Amino acid sequence: MKQRNFSIAITTVWLCCLFQTTSPAQIPTFVTDSLDAYVLEAMSVWQIPGVAICLVKDGQIVLEKGYGVQRLGQPDLVDAHTVFPIASVTKTFIGTALATLEAEGKVQLDRPLNQILPSFRMKNKLYEAQISIADVLSHRSGWKTFQGDLLNTESSLSNESQLEKFGLLTPAYPIRTRFGYSNFGFLLAGEAIQPISGEHWADYLQKRFFEPLGMRRTMSNVVSIQRATNIVTPHTRVNGKIEPLYNDEINPQPYGGVYASAHDLGIWLKVLLEKGVHDKQSIIPESAIQKMWTSHTIIGKDFAADRNRYFKTYGLGWEIMQYQHSEVIQHGGAYAGTLTLVGMIPSLRLGIVVLTNQDGHLLQEALKWQIFDAFLGKSAPNYVRAIMERRLKRKAELAASQGVSEKPIPQLPLSVPMSTLVGIYENDAYGRATIQQQNDLFILKLEHHPNLQATLSPCSATELTCTYNHPMFGKTQLPVEIDQGQIKGFTLFVDAFVEADGYQFSKIQ
Repeated sequence: MKQRNFSIAITTVWLCCLFQTTSPAQIPTFVTDSLDAYVLEAMSVWQIPGVAICLVKDGQIVLEKGYGVQRLGQPDLVDAHTVFPIASVTKTFIGTALATLEAEGKVQLDRPLNQILPSFRMKNKLYEAQISIADVLSHRSGWKTFQGDLLNTESSLSNESQLEKFGLLTPAYPIRTRFGYSNFGFLLAGEAIQPISGEHWADYLQKRFFEPLGMRRTMSNVVSIQRATNIVTPHTRVNGKIEPLYNDEINPQPYGGVYASAHDLGIWLKVLLEKGVHDKQSIIPESAIQKMWTSHTIIGKDFAADRNRYFKTYGLGWEIMQYQHSEVIQHGGAYAGTLTLVGMIPSLRLGIVVLTNQDGHLLQEALKWQIFDAFLGKSAPNYVRAIMERRLKRKAELAASQGVSEKPIPQLPLSVPMSTLVGIYENDAYGRATIQQQNDLFILKLEHHPNLQATLSPCSATELTCTYNHPMFGKTQLPVEIDQGQIKGFTLFVDAFVEADGYQFSKIQ
């Protein structure tokens, strides 16, 4: 595998409290002797510009480190206080906030959402009347995973408009029958914090958790994030090359959008593992922690790094996994240019934070399981190498099955002239899209995504290839509806990372 060379630097802080409650014998040799080499190898294999980690054990932050750079081509190094976008790890704060508000007697989480947010409406009135705060916090509302996320991803829509449009979509499943990971559910949960607490969700988090815990490098509003120093740039792979993403919108949301450092998230895990106590003061009610770490929705069985499948459920803003006779509490975050993770084994009073500024790797999962296995005394291979070996094997098997000399499928012309695509299209839930001709190119633009556009080219008689200018939205195929030589509409798709479902657009002009 050809790898791109880039400089890797390390900054390290071993806290003086390391041996106050945790003896050297309790720290596995993987952590003391092998961790640096492991992370550096993974960064080289996956071309990750920067990584920050934090390890919590027995009520102390025992290790925090930064590796690499904040942005490729720039000298600024990553350290434990470098700020990263943490994406869906934000959900852990929202779940904790609402569980705390319930513990304080300010709300009942089984209460229907429409009693708290009267402006929220759904086309299906039965769902509207039934969906509770607990339902959306545990992803059991009947919405399919990522359903409606085109409406909130890099969109110019206000939260109010997003929720109005989302209410026009039809849930995929009966309520409380199966797991469906819904960012819109957490948007609703975050919006509910204000009528319950009297404060906007971001202000509530700041005053209720971040300030009392001394989490000074954790930010939930645009101004603080824009002014932040020692902050990473996200990176992604474009045409086989790792590139910085400079222009993504900073728009903190309760489903994902908080920015934080590894050190601050270490504080967060420490107080949760210590039953909500920080500096001898109760910050989070213990009953709230018990409530959000209680299984509410069955996800099913999922693979760990050892390739065995373990039972997984979802609480309130947290995943819960049964692993090696221990309970793992965790949540990951993924967005364009970043992958993050927090994980804990409460019975060991053990927690780990992994933050990265690149989105095409599995370091956060490999390192989590490597650390957990080391503390559990479980013999384990190098998971980074094992993952890469499996990938290379699958790639070779796929090449062999397809035949190395197989010719690519040729593009076929659309059954009507491409010029007939030009026009205005509409989808009831989304709004309008336009297709314009610019010289020899056909450009798709979406009303509520002003910075997003796509180039359209023929793929078959009834299908177009759609190449977006933002790598997160990908390259997809759009079925075209043609009747008697006339374009009637098309079905819009984006990369499944954003949303798997299509949006049917009808031509109106």
